[in-house]
Amino acid sequence: MRQYCGKRGGEAPLVVVCSPESATTGKRRQGVAAVEFALCLPIIVVFLLGVWEVGRIVQVSNVLSNGAREAARDASLGQDNLQTVASNLLAYLQSAQPTAFGQGHTTTLQSPTISLPANTTGYTCWDNTANQELFTITFRDITTSTATDPTAMVKLDHYQIGVQVPYASIGWSSLAQITSATRIYVAVDWACLRDAPFQVSPVLPAQ
Repeated sequence: MRQYCGKRGGEAPLVVVCSPESATTGKRRQGVAAVEFALCLPIIVVFLLGVWEVGRIVQVSNVLSNGAREAARDASLGQDNLQTVASNLLAYLQSAQPTAFGQGHTTTLQSPTISLPANTTGYTCWDNTANQELFTITFRDITTSTATDPTAMVKLDHYQIGVQVPYASIGWSSLAQITSATRIYVAVDWACLRDAPFQVSPVLPAQ
């Protein structure tokens, strides 16, 4: 559509060209923005879920590392058996991560639900309320392979405490994982601090 505007002095008329589409340009731009947002939204959501899950894994891994160190320190004295160490570990994990490790639920220590390496013993803490595995603790005396419990260690024995958790019990998202890893595992190497046996003579030395 053209509009002619005359000018004084016999000058050539001013021609103004008005496009009929100019009135709908703003509406069309809004439609394009909506389509772009709809296309980008799934990618943004997947990215945010990935960041969320990675943060959860890092958080639980830090708690497991601290818990494994506490369990190794507890076992180093050689006074508590592995079942007692596992119970103390459960109390620590439930205080640090109540929702992930079933605080207030009924739990049972049972034989490991997974296969263990040679010369390794352990227990699985089972959540009877949620009917799922909470964690599995393992013990291996590297110096003395015949020792199957912390109480059987001798002074300065090199041993390893491992704690592993199934990812399905601590994950926040139900989406399929990119990797094939199904468990989070941490291990701590420690040395036995048990006192060496010695005898004290009740007889005073001769003057």
